[in-house]
Amino acid sequence: MEGEASPMIVNGDGHSPKLLDQKMTDETAALQANGSPADASLTSSLHTSPSPITNNNGMNDTANNGKGNKPPFPIILWRFTRPHTLIGSAIAIPSIFLLASPTYSSFFTPSALRSLAYAVVPSLLMNLYITGLNQITDVEIDKINKPELVIAKGDLKKGTAVGIVLAALLASLLMSVTHPSYSTPGLQVALWGSFLLGTMYSLPPFRMKRHPLLAAFCIVAVRGTIINAGFYSHALSSAFGKSMGVMSCLKNDWKCSLSSLFFGVFGIVIALMKDVPDAHGDRIFNIKSFTVRVGQTKVFRTMKNLLTVLFGVFGAALMQWALVAPSLAVGARRGLVGGLCWLAGWSTRKEAKGVNAEDSVEVYDYYMHLWKLFYLSYLVLPFVK
Repeated sequence: MEGEASPMIVNGDGHSPKLLDQKMTDETAALQANGSPADASLTSSLHTSPSPITNNNGMNDTANNGKGNKPPFPIILWRFTRPHTLIGSAIAIPSIFLLASPTYSSFFTPSALRSLAYAVVPSLLMNLYITGLNQITDVEIDKINKPELVIAKGDLKKGTAVGIVLAALLASLLMSVTHPSYSTPGLQVALWGSFLLGTMYSLPPFRMKRHPLLAAFCIVAVRGTIINAGFYSHALSSAFGKSMGVMSCLKNDWKCSLSSLFFGVFGIVIALMKDVPDAHGDRIFNIKSFTVRVGQTKVFRTMKNLLTVLFGVFGAALMQWALVAPSLAVGARRGLVGGLCWLAGWSTRKEAKGVNAEDSVEVYDYYMHLWKLFYLSYLVLPFVK
């Protein structure tokens, strides 16, 4: 969810792996000696991930960021948004609009661009709410898994963070209902659906992150149906003069249904892959993620293979559709995107070679490579029609 999905280490302090493992073991023993942290009302982020931040000397940035060199507030706020998830939303919505447009030129009309802007702003605010809420509810676990995050690091006070996410939520939801032309049912589904599932994912009494199947449902619903179908419906209704509900888009428009399927599966891959480096903290805080249940190596390999298959299947389908395209130009575009899908599948496997699934830094680097493929997938999406 932007989830973050929105939307996102532990060994970024320059220590050797053995020293790190000993440090983590000591932390675990200390926590268990003081009482089980599993009772804390904590959840793991849906659209955030660990990111090792080191300087050129190999030192952890957390150790060097005392009060004397605290970054300016705009920088803190930018980091608080989890920029890679924010960028994902900023790329996805224009691509969905362009996919829904009757012609490419119709996308560049003033009315379409105004409608797009009205969708992008509340979407980014909702992304901030979801990723911010995840950080607010996960402060203690983030001190283990993601100590560079601004609340866990001490750069941003928890009370200030609460004010930021509430303001972002209020502004986003107000925009979904107040405009006579642009507050469409599709926009409301996208924003309110993201709000409800993102909140249930993180906050008690639901804390759906603790339950792998429910967590997977949230990911598919947000990354697949809610975002893609919601904004697709909004684009048709507000920009291109064709009123169509979300369910109608999913049932009757192949562009909407297939893009929702593709990015729903891709969303699962990203969300489960980001749990791989979090296994240590999740285990301490009794977060029963798939990684904790079946192991880091198995989840890493399964998600790598799933994404490879996803690119392979859609690449083959696009190649087939290119042969029956109504024109040479359409066939060439579909064929090109199909070839890029196969190239992305090859890249998915190539970059995974040599990655140790139990090394947080290596997995994080691979995880961010998947985000790049995610961005590129949305960038080429409009060219399949």
